[in-house]
Amino acid sequence: MQSEQRAVKILAIPAEHPYTQAVRPAGVEYLPDPDIDGNWWPHPALTARYWEQLDPADRPDAMHVHFGFEHFSPAEIRELVEALPVPLVVTVHDIDNPHLSDQREHHERLQILVDAAAAVLTLTECAAEVLRHRFGVAEPVVVPHPRIALPIDAPKSGRAAVFLKSLRGNVVADPQFYLDAAAGVPLDVYVHDVEATRALREALQGADLRLRVHEPMGDPELHAAVASAGVCILPYTRGTHSGWLEMCRDQATSVAVPDVGCYAGQADTPAAVAEYRAGNGESAGEAAAALLAGGEVPLAVDRAAQLERVCEVHRAIYAGLALEGGRGRR
Repeated sequence: MQSEQRAVKILAIPAEHPYTQAVRPAGVEYLPDPDIDGNWWPHPALTARYWEQLDPADRPDAMHVHFGFEHFSPAEIRELVEALPVPLVVTVHDIDNPHLSDQREHHERLQILVDAAAAVLTLTECAAEVLRHRFGVAEPVVVPHPRIALPIDAPKSGRAAVFLKSLRGNVVADPQFYLDAAAGVPLDVYVHDVEATRALREALQGADLRLRVHEPMGDPELHAAVASAGVCILPYTRGTHSGWLEMCRDQATSVAVPDVGCYAGQADTPAAVAEYRAGNGESAGEAAAALLAGGEVPLAVDRAAQLERVCEVHRAIYAGLALEGGRGRR
C-alpha cells in the first residue's frame, strides 16, 4: 500500500496556519507555504499555471483548500479546477466571507470549488445544511473546530467583554451598538490604540462602560482576559464560523453571537451561547445578561478526543484519495 511506502503528500492552502497544523494527521506531509513578501497569499497553487508548470513527479496526492481563494476571480478558479491534475479537498470555513461586504463572487468561487471537490468538509451541521441545499453538496463531512487554547484557571468577572482589536471589516464600528449593549449588561470594551479605532474610542470615552485601550496582546494575556470575562459578545455583522468562539469556550466563557452564519450552532453546548439580532446593541446586551445570569458553563466536550476524531477523518480522506490516484469526484 502507498501509505506503507511513503507519507501521503498534501498541498494544503494554507499549510502552516494553526488550524491546518492542528488537524494534520500523523503520517501526512504538508508542502510548505510560499513566502510572498512575508505572507502565504495569494497562493500560486490556486492558479492553473502553477499546475501546468509543475513536474508530474512533484505532484502531491491531493490539494486541500481551506481559505485564501478570494484573491482570485471566479474565472481563474474555474481555470484552476479544469487544470488540476490531483484530487481536490475543500473545507468550507466561510460560506459568507467575513472580509468581504459583497458575497456574490465569493459564493461563485465557492460553488466552483465544491463542484470540483472529491471531498467537502465544514465545521457545523448548520453549514452542512446550507452546503446541501444552496450549493448542492451531497455529503458534506462535519468536523468540529479543534481547541484554540489550553484552559486558564481565572475567576470570572461577572461582566461581559467585547474584543474589537483594530476593527476588522465585519465588526460593528457604530459606537451606539456598544452604548446600547452597556445599558443592559456591565461591559468591558477592549480595543487597540490605532488610528482605525480613534473615532470609536472618542465616542465611548466617558460612557457607562469600561474602555480598555491596549496594544496587541500576546496569547497568554489574551487568553487570560477571555478567561476572566463572564461572557464575550461577538460583534460580527457577517461570517459563518468563529475561532474566537472556540477560544472563549476553551476558557469556559459563554458567548453572545449574532443571528447570522452558523455561530450559534458552533458552540459545544446550547447553554453556553445566546443569539442576538445582528447589529442591535440592545439585543446583544440582553443576550449577554441572560448568559451571565445562567452562570459559568463548563466546556462540554473532551478536546483531546475531539481532535483525535478530527485528525482521523482527515487521515481517512487523504489516504483514500492517495490510494485511488487520479482525480476524484464527490
